[in-house]
Amino acid sequence: MFKSLKLSLFFAAIVLLISSSVSAQDISKLKKQKEKNAKDIAYTQKLLKNTQKKKNVSLGLLSVLNRKISLQEKLIRNIQKELDYTDSKIGKTKKDISTLEKKYEKLKNQYEKLILYAHRQKNSRDKLMFLFASKDFNQAYMRYKYLQQFSEFTRKRGEDLVETKVDLDLKLDGLKLAKKEKQVLLALNTKASNNLSSQKSQQSSVLSQLKKKERTLRRNLRTQRNNDKKLENKIRKIIADQARLAKKKKNTSGAYGLTPEEKVLGVKFGQNKGKLPWPTPTGFISQKFGQHAHPVLKHVRVNNDGVDITTKPESICRAVFKGEVTHILSMPGLNMVVIVKHGAYMTVYSNLAKVKVKKGDLVSAKEQIGVVYTDEKENQTILKFQMWKETNKLNPASWLLKQ
Repeated sequence: MFKSLKLSLFFAAIVLLISSSVSAQDISKLKKQKEKNAKDIAYTQKLLKNTQKKKNVSLGLLSVLNRKISLQEKLIRNIQKELDYTDSKIGKTKKDISTLEKKYEKLKNQYEKLILYAHRQKNSRDKLMFLFASKDFNQAYMRYKYLQQFSEFTRKRGEDLVETKVDLDLKLDGLKLAKKEKQVLLALNTKASNNLSSQKSQQSSVLSQLKKKERTLRRNLRTQRNNDKKLENKIRKIIADQARLAKKKKNTSGAYGLTPEEKVLGVKFGQNKGKLPWPTPTGFISQKFGQHAHPVLKHVRVNNDGVDITTKPESICRAVFKGEVTHILSMPGLNMVVIVKHGAYMTVYSNLAKVKVKKGDLVSAKEQIGVVYTDEKENQTILKFQMWKETNKLNPASWLLKQ
């Protein structure tokens, strides 16, 4: 009986597993995302505390706040999805329990009647009398088979009853667990919502204070644009000089005079779109590539030739791919700049406080090339990172590994 019960439960579990595999995968993915999101929030909170040390508002403080709010909103969406899944699971489990309870009651009533009847017929003499009362041999045989089938039917109904009771108990335990999970998720959701409300209030206050500094912000923006333009001109001059040098040497191996080795390196680099390691071990993109609205100034658009990565103080800067250090520059407003060539591609690392390489060095992926500069006045550490293919600017966010 119990061997049969175990087999039945095993096959039932297999069917249940197959039918719910997609949902189980989804919830597992959600939980992993929630764990990563919690780590990102904790890291951003550290950056926020560091940025707030000077007690003064800045665009850096606003960008970290915006990042934390974005992560908090993502966390709440994630929790809500888990809640929806849990509610769905609770609803389905309740329906299953209702069905099993009806089945259990029906089986129980049937089994009680069978046991009662069997009890009346338990005397061996009664069974013999039942058989001997047959009109002929065929009827006796039929009655004998009936007694056998009745015994087997009673045994099977007993197994069904036990199996249903076990299944019902498992469902009830599952329901209790799902309800506890829901309570935990509701508490997390309340806490996350309260945190989000507090952060949005702080964001509103910072924005209000920054708007009072409009003249300073516009002046800083003009300076930044001038510095970015100088760097762009410098990079374009470097590209043009390399092209002229290649032409002078009558190198015909490819665009802009690439050697066969450089062409291979460029092809390998191009095959790693979306797979390149970040130029800092930790951090987030605080200003994206291309044109976008200024975070404070109305009707003002800013342009970024790369991305700004906000990271922690004393953060190292590292190469994203193997290549050759072709230039090390010192530029006002951008501090130290390192340019690494990867065949037809170039990566540019600006706003470094220290440089750990020299011109002509061959570097590998993740090899340290410097230390990111920390603005003590604003209490923020930002790496300005650019990518070029020949004379074309690329969006680094599309090339870096998704975090």
